[in-house]
Amino acid sequence: MPTTVRLNDIVDALEMQFDEYRSFLDLDTGQVETVSHVLLREAEESDNDEPDLPTWQKPQWEIAKRIVSTDRFRKLPTQFEVHEWAIMQDFSYSVEPDRIREDLLHAIHGAAAFRIFKDTLRRHRIESAWFAFRTEALRQIALNWCEANHIVWV
Repeated sequence: MPTTVRLNDIVDALEMQFDEYRSFLDLDTGQVETVSHVLLREAEESDNDEPDLPTWQKPQWEIAKRIVSTDRFRKLPTQFEVHEWAIMQDFSYSVEPDRIREDLLHAIHGAAAFRIFKDTLRRHRIESAWFAFRTEALRQIALNWCEANHIVWV
């Protein structure tokens, strides 16, 4: 019987992505694990020798070793596959009235688009609508990923 994953765990991982880390789904446990690129690289290059790590990083090292040595982990979509800018654009097109929509569409072009977009959301007091829209978009990405990878979710 396939392991079931909580869809919200995948959505949470998609929301909290950083350049230095990668998230994976453990197909045996249904847990989402996030590991640094540095530890993944070390685990790939090591001969099972544990590097000199601080105590807090040792559990992540064990996970990194399992990720590189087994086929029980699936990579979750990266921040580049999530396309945050496209989500911002879709949200902008969905907003009424026209004046706010145009402000948002203008904000997402040019330098510092993410910061200006967030400032525009605050100015129009529509941050909660944005966060709800973004969460739903990430949920749809997670659903599509689960379907494509034949993952059972709850």
